[in-house]
Amino acid sequence: MMTEAPTNSTAPTVPAEIETRFGRFAVGANDAIEFPLGLPGFEHCRHFVLVQSPDIAPFQVLHAIEGPGASFLVIDPRLVLPQYRSVLSQTDLMRLGADEHSVLLWLAIVTLDQDERAFVNLRAPIVVNPERMLGYQVMPHNSLYPLRHPLASE
Repeated sequence: MMTEAPTNSTAPTVPAEIETRFGRFAVGANDAIEFPLGLPGFEHCRHFVLVQSPDIAPFQVLHAIEGPGASFLVIDPRLVLPQYRSVLSQTDLMRLGADEHSVLLWLAIVTLDQDERAFVNLRAPIVVNPERMLGYQVMPHNSLYPLRHPLASE
């Protein structure tokens, strides 16, 4: 028997438009994704929106709609490494309100170093259950993927 994933009835109001360091984006009223634990380093940010635009594709922006201004450039890890596969633990599936048959959204955070080279965190992906609009950053056991995978080959 699967336990219901936590939900928060005190979700903040989603603005119609957001301004991020990556651009200005329209947002739907039901686009808020709840992160019950926040994200590491941004634990007070519990609600985010995932926005996209043809101008930044294939990237998307995960932007906090409460708490400190947190905005992350993200990408589907399979676009970076087509053979990318990761298995979630039963605990992670339960927290997401998902099972092994659920369709989940996988995102990897993109970072730039001081020389403006782009890297992708493939070891600790963000996983979202779009049916419940619930997400967590997970660290799958026995992950062989690096924290800083180069986005493009030199």
